[in-house]
Amino acid sequence: MNYDVNNIDDNRFELTINISKDDYLDEVQNELKKKRKESSFKGFRKGKTPMSFIKKTFGNAVLSDIINKKIDSALSDYLKDNNIQLMLSPIASERQEPLDININDPKDFSVSFDLYKKPDFELKGISAEDEYTVYDIEVDEKLIDDEIERLKNQFGKFEPFEGKLTDESYVTVYAKELDDKEIKKNGYETEFTVTIDELSEEEKEKILKLNVGDSFDFDIYNLLDDADEKHIRDYLLNIDEDDYEEGEDLGIGNMFKGEIKKVEKFVPAELNEEFFEENSIPNATSEEEYREIIRKDIKRHYDSESEKLLHLDIAEKLKEINEINFSTEYIERWIKEQYPDKKDDEITQIIEDSKKDLKWQSIVDKLIKKYNVEVTKEDLAHKLEDQARGMVGNNPQYISQIIEIMMKDEKLVNNTYNELFIDKIFSAVANDIKKVPEKTSWDKFVEIAKKYQDQAKQNSNVESEEEE
Repeated sequence: MNYDVNNIDDNRFELTINISKDDYLDEVQNELKKKRKESSFKGFRKGKTPMSFIKKTFGNAVLSDIINKKIDSALSDYLKDNNIQLMLSPIASERQEPLDININDPKDFSVSFDLYKKPDFELKGISAEDEYTVYDIEVDEKLIDDEIERLKNQFGKFEPFEGKLTDESYVTVYAKELDDKEIKKNGYETEFTVTIDELSEEEKEKILKLNVGDSFDFDIYNLLDDADEKHIRDYLLNIDEDDYEEGEDLGIGNMFKGEIKKVEKFVPAELNEEFFEENSIPNATSEEEYREIIRKDIKRHYDSESEKLLHLDIAEKLKEINEINFSTEYIERWIKEQYPDKKDDEITQIIEDSKKDLKWQSIVDKLIKKYNVEVTKEDLAHKLEDQARGMVGNNPQYISQIIEIMMKDEKLVNNTYNELFIDKIFSAVANDIKKVPEKTSWDKFVEIAKKYQDQAKQNSNVESEEEE
């Protein structure tokens, strides 16, 4: 077996694999003997079938299979021995004729392929002279205050209240439907809790003078300051929305007599060591410590988003300043072989998209070779833990449950691995460039990031138009 090479240009060449009869006849003969030994045909004992029958039945298939395997092996060996990396898979040479496979007339074979090597280029955009902005996003104290307030309210509790009512008082009312100022026989009854602050000014003025056990008449549709009919029916009348149609007459009057059954006050939770222990929130024993945990969590999120934007900026600059010349002719032939049923306009679009993908893949290949990064199981575990924490907060029990579910999703795990791989490459790149820090707020950063993303999309569209 030997090779003939015909260079078409710097990156394209035709490779002809020459296979002589001596390269395959013994192997074909051995395979036919194996078929004879294993096969059983009516009229013949197993292993005693005449070789002429075996040859007629299996010969061409065996010969074709062995020739194809030798071609694949020879092609792979040539690429490996000559350290050649292909941009796209080989395609049959345009002058290649179908092989004449005939077990009764073995002959020498020559098979020609057109191959396209990965274009070599000097990667630009990664040096101490290449400047990239890194945004240092400052944490707004209001975000921490809001989170502290949310936690206090989430775990707060109601306590009995005695004394003069205030706007913050929670009042539980048991109400009966009226019929001309009298309790309606078999009328509608309901119980609900509202804060004084929710009431209309007229009702608020009235109820602030009352105590537990006192009664008052009211129009249930005018009790609250700002509530639509649906809210009244759902939360004051306690009628399930599935039990009525919008606008339906429920046969319930507007006027009710309400008795104040109880008054409570809401007491926000106190963030102390006992609270954090009871609610399985680690690494905090006081509100001050928890504020720092929140601050670090927010800052970690901000830094992650800033890093993503830096990676996007690097990627766009690398695509912009690195010129790679591709063979449109080869790509077009390759794509037409892959998509024989596509129309011309679809093929054109696929070619354009393929060029962009091939350019980016060529850049990534250069980066992989340069930085030799590796993603470990620990890296994957930490990434999934961060994703789980973003869903359920800092509760270790919930985090473990979410991670267990995530690990069963093979597609999610593979995508996460690929994201980590690219992140590690760009983190390595970031060590070789000149980073220019710039302080900003989160809101401003969101605007900046959107401009970057819009520009990246626009650049992609411009590239497509230029290729046309």
